[in-house]
Formats: sequence, C-alpha cells, structure tokens
Amino acid sequence: MAKVDADQYVDIMRFYAHQMSLLDAQDVTGYVRTFTEDGVTHHVHRGQKLEGRAAILAHATKALPHYRTVVVRHWNDHYLVDETQDGEGFTVSYGSLVTLTDAEGRVRFESTFAVADVLVPVDGGLRVRSRTIVRDRPAEQ
Repeated sequence: MAKVDADQYVDIMRFYAHQMSLLDAQDVTGYVRTFTEDGVTHHVHRGQKLEGRAAILAHATKALPHYRTVVVRHWNDHYLVDETQDGEGFTVSYGSLVTLTDAEGRVRFESTFAVADVLVPVDGGLRVRSRTIVRDRPAEQ
C-alpha cells in the first residue's frame, strides 16, 4: 500500500473531524450520510454487521435515547493511513475513546476501541465504505 501525501492526510483528518462532530451532536442522519449507500459497519465485539445506510441509520436512531441526557465526545487518535491496494481509496486505522458527560459535569468513559475504515472518494469528498470496530480487551494469557 502506498503512503498518502500531506494534502490527502489533511483531507482525511478533516473528514473525521466533520464525521465525529455530527455523531457527537447526535445528528445521526448527517452521520449516516458520511457512509456510501452500501456502507458497512461491523461491530465485531457484538457480532453485529450493519449493511447499507438504512440499517446504520436504524441502529443509530434506536441508540439515541441512551445518549439524550449526556454530552458525547469521540476522541480518536493514532491514525495510520495508506492508499488501498487498488489506489481507489484509503485504509485508516485508529483508536477511539468515547466520553459521556452528564448535567453535573461528571465524565464517564466507555470502552476503548480499535477501528479500521476504508474510505473512498464520492462526489468530491470522502465516504466510509466499511468500518470495523473491535472493543479493546486484554490478550489472553
């Protein structure tokens, strides 16, 4: 896989900043539009694979009540970015931490996750074609 140049890397970071701001604002419709029509989200730790925007939207909408009384923040870092083997998009892996802040300002942490995405260019921007999410767990001894 080929390395990306600085301009591509900045575009990818802007994409994630925009996508996560939509998710943190609980704008699930806007968030789902950051996926391709046939985009896939695979929550490996739950054995759940959501295929297509409609399935992703239905799942996100169902989860909203859990997050209505808190401020959600996604803290992503350690991005590793390469071009896909076919040169048509990008593979991106990163770590993710989610915090939930309640009305009194108490912060609660959710599990940390390893995320692997495939991004593709669509209409002058980027979209997620696939996202694989794995909850962090200690290695078995």
